[in-house]
Amino acid sequence: MQEFSRLLLSKNLENFHRDVEQAALSAGRLIPSIENSLDPLLQFPMFFYHRIGVNLQQIPVNCPFMAKSYASLTFDGQMRTDAKHAEAPCVVNNNIVSRRSPYWHEGKKNDHEQATQHWSKTMTEQQRKNTSLNTSKYLKFVIYSEIQENYLAQVYNISPDYAQSVYDLLPKPHLAFDKVKERAVDAHLWYKEKKFRSTEGSKLAGMSPSFPVYGA
Repeated sequence: MQEFSRLLLSKNLENFHRDVEQAALSAGRLIPSIENSLDPLLQFPMFFYHRIGVNLQQIPVNCPFMAKSYASLTFDGQMRTDAKHAEAPCVVNNNIVSRRSPYWHEGKKNDHEQATQHWSKTMTEQQRKNTSLNTSKYLKFVIYSEIQENYLAQVYNISPDYAQSVYDLLPKPHLAFDKVKERAVDAHLWYKEKKFRSTEGSKLAGMSPSFPVYGA
């Protein structure tokens, strides 16, 4: 065990219900890849979070340090009595980055896996035909063939059959399916910031890394 901080109890309870029973923990604030245990001391604050509702920060024990300037992501909800953030800015420019993320949520080959399973295992043959027909009906109105290629490249990663069936229903004087397959290779990386993913390998939350993550 390595000591990294110290908890100082500086006052006695004033109201047990307010200061203890309503202490809540949002499951959304857990560190990615680390899930809650079966410890009742952890489970009960998570239960109270759902019981209290979205405005739990109004209860003193859940109120963040310097709450008047705290930019909470919780907006309107039941019994909201304050002016939320008032005039405090609640949008931060996304080009302000303190460090590279130690994991990534997107830009993975398996981003399309759920859609693939739905297409291949859940939908019937008739449903797949209807989906391809409905897709092609509107995709044909796209003026630029590059946009059609980009769309079909993403669809190709869901299922090559899906992309082919849509392609066959399109008027395609300037569109080649070989180009679609070529672009599908790295389609999962489009529009992803490189600075958040400077190295390759399995560095996803909950997976064993295939390269040194902590410089060890």
